Amino acid sequence: MVLRDSAGLVVDSLNYGLLVDPWASEGYHGISGAGEAGCRVAVPPAGRGGGAQNAQPVASPNRSSGRFPDGADTDSNCNDFQLQTVTNLAAAATVGSNNIKIANAVDFAPGQIIAIDTGANQEMVMVATAGTQGAATVGTATAAGATVIPVASPAGFTPGQTITIDSGANLETAVVVASTGGGRGGQAPGPSVTVAAALARAHLPGAQISGSGLTIMGGLTRAHASDAQVTGHVPTPGSANQYTRRGR
Repeated sequence: MVLRDSAGLVVDSLNYGLLVDPWASEGYHGISGAGEAGCRVAVPPAGRGGGAQNAQPVASPNRSSGRFPDGADTDSNCNDFQLQTVTNLAAAATVGSNNIKIANAVDFAPGQIIAIDTGANQEMVMVATAGTQGAATVGTATAAGATVIPVASPAGFTPGQTITIDSGANLETAVVVASTGGGRGGQAPGPSVTVAAALARAHLPGAQISGSGLTIMGGLTRAHASDAQVTGHVPTPGSANQYTRRGR
């Protein structure tokens, strides 16, 4: 979309998706990155399954692009727009819980309204505190003094992140040094989490390891399976969007 004055000069422009008209990619193209074709508003791509030649399309999450901050216009589509935040539950969540574990904690913030799950099982909640990402369970019995914890699946933790291990009297915290997804075909060790200091306690298979996640106001009214979609609030047409950028 291009707005021109009576002399035909471009006074404002907006471009969604791939570049159509150089004038419509508003802003300095050099900051858009290699292969990005100028400052355009990102459009979520359609997913493809498994990488196979005849793979069926994977349903992409319903997402929107919106200005951030709402109504801002710096004359650069590279800076003014962001995609709606989308992640997944890193662990199942039970009815009444006021904390959820998420695969990615970027761009969630206190006071934000988020949607958990989809369809008839979706519920809207408000974020009270936004913490860190990741969750897994201990894969095999781990002794006190260990610094490498085998886990049942990749955990999604980042180096330097503080995590909690186990619960009740066996609860302890640790700082992540590395988190690996394991090798393929049994030719390499399975997924594991390496921590900075020796564990103070032994932990049995199935004990939860997690980041602090998102604490919500009140408790969940429904149970949600691991991998259920979590999104930032979808704006109502004509109303302000509720996107956030953490730390910005």
